Amino acid sequence: MNVSTPVTPGRFAGHAPRSGRMIGEILVARGAVTGEDLAQALALMPQRGCRLGELLCARGSTVPRDVAAALGEQWGLPVIDLEAEPPDADVLAASRDASRWLDDRLLPWRMRGGRVVHVTDDPPRAMGRPGIAAGDVVVATRAQFDAAIQSHAAPVLAARASQRTPPGESVRTLALQRAIVGLGLLGVALAALTAGSALAAAAAGALLGINALTTGLRLAAMLAGRPGERLDHAPNVELFRWPRIDVLVPLYRETRMVPEITAALGATDYPRELLDVKILLEADDDATRRAVAEVCLPDWISVLTVPEGAPKTKPRALNYALDFCHGDIVGILDVEDRPDPDQFRRVARHLVAAPERVACVQCQLSYYNAAENWITRCFQIEYSIWFDVLMRGFQQLGLPIPLGGTSVYFRRQALLELGGWDAHNVTEDADLGMRLARRGMRCEVVDSTTREEANCRALPWVRQRSRWLKGYMLTWLSHMRRPDRLWRDLGAKGFVGLNVLLLGGALSYLAMPLFWASLCTWAVTGRSVWGEVIPAWLLTPLGWALGLGQAVMLSCAAVAMLRRGSPAFLMWVPMLPVYWTLGAIAAWKAVVELFIAPYYWDKTRHGISAWLKRTAPTGDDAIESPNENGRPVTRIG
Repeated sequence: MNVSTPVTPGRFAGHAPRSGRMIGEILVARGAVTGEDLAQALALMPQRGCRLGELLCARGSTVPRDVAAALGEQWGLPVIDLEAEPPDADVLAASRDASRWLDDRLLPWRMRGGRVVHVTDDPPRAMGRPGIAAGDVVVATRAQFDAAIQSHAAPVLAARASQRTPPGESVRTLALQRAIVGLGLLGVALAALTAGSALAAAAAGALLGINALTTGLRLAAMLAGRPGERLDHAPNVELFRWPRIDVLVPLYRETRMVPEITAALGATDYPRELLDVKILLEADDDATRRAVAEVCLPDWISVLTVPEGAPKTKPRALNYALDFCHGDIVGILDVEDRPDPDQFRRVARHLVAAPERVACVQCQLSYYNAAENWITRCFQIEYSIWFDVLMRGFQQLGLPIPLGGTSVYFRRQALLELGGWDAHNVTEDADLGMRLARRGMRCEVVDSTTREEANCRALPWVRQRSRWLKGYMLTWLSHMRRPDRLWRDLGAKGFVGLNVLLLGGALSYLAMPLFWASLCTWAVTGRSVWGEVIPAWLLTPLGWALGLGQAVMLSCAAVAMLRRGSPAFLMWVPMLPVYWTLGAIAAWKAVVELFIAPYYWDKTRHGISAWLKRTAPTGDDAIESPNENGRPVTRIG
């Protein structure tokens, strides 16, 4: 894996620093850093792969404004305060390339002598751009530069965030007629059960085939994902040079969860100079902004405001933040997450050791309030089925993996090549996993767990699950708009796997009322409710297939609990069929929303668990995270 390296003057022929002095020498001469701190930072630099100024700031040895002043002296460039001297509005308006301001780290600032003067936070990079002379550049801090970009380029960046994914791969270009046709076929199939025997036989045969494939895939995954198998490429290897990691944490109306996430982040053990956490806030979310302002954030955590725009979804916020990422790896955490303290290290080791085609790693998810009630217990079993059994098996079988929406980490360059997240897809994670596979990239699972809050009430659970299922339906329709291309990209195994994973799961929930109606009728009358419309030669195998599907899932549940070391949860496995009834309600809600609100993000409420309320950290707990020198963190607004 390519890791970032310190930028040296020799990279830019003809644009060497004017002073000829090293940045550390200048900082010591200016009294901005001690010789001892400089020596310690220089000793760490080969392992950190970051610039000296960034390393010194992260260690609390100096502050960004002193580094900017030293860079200005080194390169012979004026240093400005962008808050006191903001860019000229007319100069900005005349620029037609606002989308490149972040890429080039150059922002039009003022006119002098008929030439545009640009501001930068990165003189070595700026001076390497064609047509840039020393008199055309001034220097500011990174925080001020990014704030100016947010202030003046918000409309351009917001539009790019909404449409970052190529049109042919986004659900935003998925014609409504295609959705109607796809779901119409499903309606015809279900309606056929009350119509003539020919249609009923065809519908039953299709359902039988899909159920058989879904059951077979789950059984194969259970057998392929062997317990105790090491998933990490290099779980205990100390890297000589650690990669830089950006972690994006989107928040929306989450005032009560701010201390939770800051405490969880503070418990991680990754080198702070290589960690850049961005808390993403929507422009209209003043309440959460006030809650964040009340917490003392260390300098490796910053706040990024996502401009107003449509659709108001998590992937749009992630796309906006992607332009402000500078690391080698980009990770996603949700506000209620509690990752293992060594998760970032495990991710870094895995991606450094893995082949380049491994573009992403998914950490396992679990719940910290799993024992709260029967819904959370069943939710925990379901998550264990997915992460301890099925996902491991899919990885071994070489199948495309629908990613989880959190604790997933990407090589940043691969993410840029893919076009980021589909801002209009309400399960952007699953869609991105499929797009990775279609480009020949792989996702692998890492043996690290993130604990989050399980929905503990029926209605919030249904709302969350309906969004997931609606997203799976949209993702299936999007990728199946050109089945020939999908077959060519994934091959036969991947083609079948994608259809079974996305369509099979949704159909299982949608067909569940039929299964329950048949079972209840048979229990009361001894006859099948479908006996009059489905031929007997199909009715029996269909019933056996549906029953076998349930048995395989219950077996996966038992295996998952044993692999996780949670035998106490085995007694709750028989409750899963009742729990899945909630999924059927969610599935039909998803079908309705697919027509009337396909891009609506039915937000999950967090912080409602009684267990969480008993263990929530206070604001003071959340900020007890000094840097490695023991210096206290400072408040930033």
